[in-house]
Amino acid sequence: MLSLIQKLCSRKLFPVIWTIITIGLLCIPGSALPGNGSFFNIPHFDKVVHVGLFGGIVLFWGGYYAFRPVQPANWRKLTLLWTVLSIALGIVLEYVQFYFIPLRSFDRGDIVADTAGAIIALVFLFGWVPRRLAKN
Repeated sequence: MLSLIQKLCSRKLFPVIWTIITIGLLCIPGSALPGNGSFFNIPHFDKVVHVGLFGGIVLFWGGYYAFRPVQPANWRKLTLLWTVLSIALGIVLEYVQFYFIPLRSFDRGDIVADTAGAIIALVFLFGWVPRRLAKN
């Protein structure tokens, strides 16, 4: 699994696509979302999705900088920056949903989930990458 993350992060394309998909999914009108009888009816399932999407942004961008052939000395700062940007993106997208996306609403719980996902990915990277690089 870890080698898969490293492989996915080896090029900038995957983090870019993940970020674009995240933005796109959160800008889908509410009428286009599945209704009754789908897994969207599982309590708090949307929060799990938010954790995964925003954790993915940090994980894949942080991994991209950590596993470059010539690793920048400041990859931790770049990963921290992506964490802050990811959280800011989550907040902005909640306002975009509220004001501009039909049948979508503002949800503080989504912001908490976005933040949790970003921080979980940050902690994972800061704990895992230095050990991984020490082995190489």
